[in-house]
Amino acid sequence: MTGFVNRKRELKRLEKLYESDTAALAVVWGRRRMGKTTLAIESIRDRNDAVYYQATRGTADQQISSFINDAAEVYPGITRIREEWEPLFEFLAEQDAVIIVDEFPYLVEQTDALPSILQRVWDHTAEKTATTFVLTGSAIGMMHEYALEGTAPLYGRVAKNPNGEIEVGPLHFEAAMSFFADYSPVEQVMTYGVFGGTPEYLRAVEDHETLEENVTRTLLRRDGGLHEEPENVLHRELDEVDRYFAILKSLAEGNRVKNEVAQGAGISNSSVGYYLNRLNDLRIIERDYPVTVDPDRSRKGRYTITDPLFRFWFRFVYGRTARYEVYGEDAYIDLIDPELPDFVSGTFEQLCQRAVLYAFGDEYRFVEEPGNWWDGSGSEIDIVAPTNGATLLVGEAKFQQDAVGYDVLSRLESEAPKVDWHPDSGGDPEYTYALFSRSGFSSAVKEAESERDDLHLLTVNDVVGLITE
Repeated sequence: MTGFVNRKRELKRLEKLYESDTAALAVVWGRRRMGKTTLAIESIRDRNDAVYYQATRGTADQQISSFINDAAEVYPGITRIREEWEPLFEFLAEQDAVIIVDEFPYLVEQTDALPSILQRVWDHTAEKTATTFVLTGSAIGMMHEYALEGTAPLYGRVAKNPNGEIEVGPLHFEAAMSFFADYSPVEQVMTYGVFGGTPEYLRAVEDHETLEENVTRTLLRRDGGLHEEPENVLHRELDEVDRYFAILKSLAEGNRVKNEVAQGAGISNSSVGYYLNRLNDLRIIERDYPVTVDPDRSRKGRYTITDPLFRFWFRFVYGRTARYEVYGEDAYIDLIDPELPDFVSGTFEQLCQRAVLYAFGDEYRFVEEPGNWWDGSGSEIDIVAPTNGATLLVGEAKFQQDAVGYDVLSRLESEAPKVDWHPDSGGDPEYTYALFSRSGFSSAVKEAESERDDLHLLTVNDVVGLITE
């Protein structure tokens, strides 16, 4: 098991608020299991002026009583204050306290005026102190409604400070590796491609077990700790859950353009946009664009499930539990293992795009983050990275179990001129080619690399090494 991992940037932002001589209101939000509670507790580990209260569901009276008990451990005088939220918050603000309310939406469910009460406390008392209020929440829609949207009661107080809004998302690959550091690079990529960067999902991985054993134990079995996780998240956050299930299943089956997603889900094209937007707000899906286009002007966007565990669940688990039970011990080998390299290839592509920055950053200055490129005719390139010079770096990433052959290079060379990009200085681009492979390269490709300056070959070991070193 791994304890607190990474989150250095988020910790620094919170600590900067705590040390400020002026009042601050921060909102820490993100899907559950991302580590918001761990982050909040770690941020006050060495402080003696902080009140931490983890809200739970219960009556308003129970919640206030529990809050007073927790606060009294640091500020005993609070027991003499009238048992109402406004005077309690005012008292703590006057002490310049750090006040963390974890899972703030639970309090609002019982006291719907609480955001407005906190607004009054802020405007009349807190703003004149050096106190810091930190509100965390996993109910993303509710956190937007109370604090993050322009019409929210607390919006102006949060937006006033650039460090005030902290979204806690998945861990990057290099941080996630601490959960299975003993795995080989190939195993690390595959495990990250299944479990993603959500800390609580990663804690379910036992690195003394194989990926097969971990997947079977946590996801395939009915009593597995993550077997119902995506379903639970969707039920907690959304209404009309059946429609979201249908959309995510359609995406998992390979439909990525809006009308194809709608058709695969059996939902009208005119209404599917609303559901896609809600899933995007929850950071379960996102809309990608070719790296060389302006997203605000382009209609070439494609949707994808961003959370690997959700993507795995909707492709391999949803509606298939009984089938795995029929196959028994052979379920993983027969039904999942043959498809897993293809499934993980998208994760490998993203890691290769990041590796480009490390591998070629000394030689080129990239003006865009490396990303995918495609057009309407079916042409597609895994990695395109424009530079501030005359060079366009293009690459292909293959996670197959066979060595990458010369046909992959030939195709890349023929597709590269189709990318609509030209140097700022004018003229045609110069191309640098990069091939990334799990299983090495054919002798013809290796020979070509030895004879050319514009071709680079990188293995999965190279990619993992570049990102994690």
